[in-house]
Amino acid sequence: MKSQTAEKKYLPEMPQKEIDEANASVKSTSEKIMVDNIERMKKTDPNRPAAMKYFDDISNFFGQRKEEIEAEKAKGRKVIGYFCIFAPIELILAADAIPVRVNSGWYDTSKFGDRVVPVEVCPVIRSTIGAKMIGLSPYLELSDAVISTLTCDGMTKLSEILSDATQIWTMTPPRVKDSAQSLHLWKEEIKSIKTQIEKLTGNKITAKKLKAAIETMQKATKAFRRLQELRKGNPVIMGRDAMLVNQMSLWDDITRWIQKTEALCDELEKRAAQKAWACPPDTPRVIVTGTPMFWPDNWKLPSLVEEATPQGVLVGDELCSGDRILYDPVGIDEWTMDDMINGIAERYLMASTCPCFTSQDGNEDRINWLITKVKENNANGVIYYVVRGCMLYAMEYARVKRALDKLSIPVYYLDTEYTREDVGQMKTRVEAFLEMLSARVDF
Repeated sequence: MKSQTAEKKYLPEMPQKEIDEANASVKSTSEKIMVDNIERMKKTDPNRPAAMKYFDDISNFFGQRKEEIEAEKAKGRKVIGYFCIFAPIELILAADAIPVRVNSGWYDTSKFGDRVVPVEVCPVIRSTIGAKMIGLSPYLELSDAVISTLTCDGMTKLSEILSDATQIWTMTPPRVKDSAQSLHLWKEEIKSIKTQIEKLTGNKITAKKLKAAIETMQKATKAFRRLQELRKGNPVIMGRDAMLVNQMSLWDDITRWIQKTEALCDELEKRAAQKAWACPPDTPRVIVTGTPMFWPDNWKLPSLVEEATPQGVLVGDELCSGDRILYDPVGIDEWTMDDMINGIAERYLMASTCPCFTSQDGNEDRINWLITKVKENNANGVIYYVVRGCMLYAMEYARVKRALDKLSIPVYYLDTEYTREDVGQMKTRVEAFLEMLSARVDF
């Protein structure tokens, strides 16, 4: 935590009474939204897997997991937050620290962020600033340091703004990841973060500890991929449930998450054998791509798709808050420290499909990954989701649409504000798209 006497460059002074009242109000609303989201998910699938109860419980930001982390901090463990899946989780675990993703999924905090940055700025950025201003996010408040990857202008300035109140470590990914020097530069970023983690925690990251951390995350990837494989057939789980499982990996104890996800997959395999589908097999199958969606408020699109008339089912996504989180494991040839650092650098750079990259070939990794996802998951269409102000994803739509059009894959551009007020308009647009997909499925 930054010194309270340090001069602030961005964050305004707020009366403690206003902070307390805003925190209590938004927290109360958030708790109701989390409960409502879970209840709606249960209603959508009356035979919802029993194993989902664990993930429902962990999804409460102000509940069990928060208390567990507080208890660990009381014992002296450090908490390291991060905004982006470029952050090397294996290094955090190897230093016996607790990794937590801290992006804000609250709509109501963006109005506080508006006091610091223009309303044209990405609302996820504004919401995260606002959450810090009123101390709402348990994981952001518990973080001893936050890793911020400078993927866009918004993230770059967010790092600077939050450094008023929190220790921020920045990582700068190369804009052209397939150039001769890019991997070398990124490896130096990884080494720098390793040094900072060791200094903060007081724990040396040894080869033995790093090997154990990599093996743990490889197990997480195995469980993660097992769940994604099960989504390729007839629907044994609704998309929102799978998205919830994915996101819980971002702040849950990862070893426990692996066990619970494997148990869920065991249950889903039994459901598949019994043909106990979560929804009719001919339900239009949808892939979502674009701006990341964060629990709990920013869940409106998945809810609209799976509660629509006609109903759709999310069978996958190309989101850094979803199916991209744990999909790629660290590859190791030899368990030397240098080889493990190389493996981590390659995993977090070369496997990324973030639109922050460019190249002479037009950064085809994202296009190819999305098309593969559509084909393997037998998707009937793609919704390209963008929150207004998210320039990187908005600018890539034309190229993505052109690639999908060539394969006759319907794609729908859905832009939205970081608010609940446009749900009615979105519902009309989503249902029209699903109606078209349903007609194609029937045909």
